[in-house]
Amino acid sequence: MTDAGDTDRGRRSEQEDIAEREDFLNYNYREPIELAKQSIGIISGILLFSVNFSDKLGGIQNSPSSYKYVLLASWAFLLLSITMCGVSMALSWNSARHMLWGQNEKRPPRKSRQLSRFAANSLTSAGIFFVLGLALMIAGGFMSSVVRPA
Repeated sequence: MTDAGDTDRGRRSEQEDIAEREDFLNYNYREPIELAKQSIGIISGILLFSVNFSDKLGGIQNSPSSYKYVLLASWAFLLLSITMCGVSMALSWNSARHMLWGQNEKRPPRKSRQLSRFAANSLTSAGIFFVLGLALMIAGGFMSSVVRPA
């Protein structure tokens, strides 16, 4: 004979599990995906603008070679930032997949939370690479306007 309290606890636990999964999918999946998509749009726009107008704004042919290296390093950091945003999106999708399809376990899978942390860390590193790329771009602009070849 089953006790009525056991079935109530089972339903409540199941409802809490479903609520935990929904919270995870709303906050640990959707928000990093949206942030990564917006970051990719902004960073790629800045990268394309700087690549297209580098000759007109900075005079890349008449600049010293150090300016060219700084500008290339800036572009490399921006490309790395875009790549890390893509990695974050992939990790977020993987964490949601583990959360949705790991339902045969009693609690939500730990793997999904771990992947979600990796996604957040890669978004943070994308932001750091973006700031480094912008700083190098500003330094390159300063170099091209102040330092003139002899």
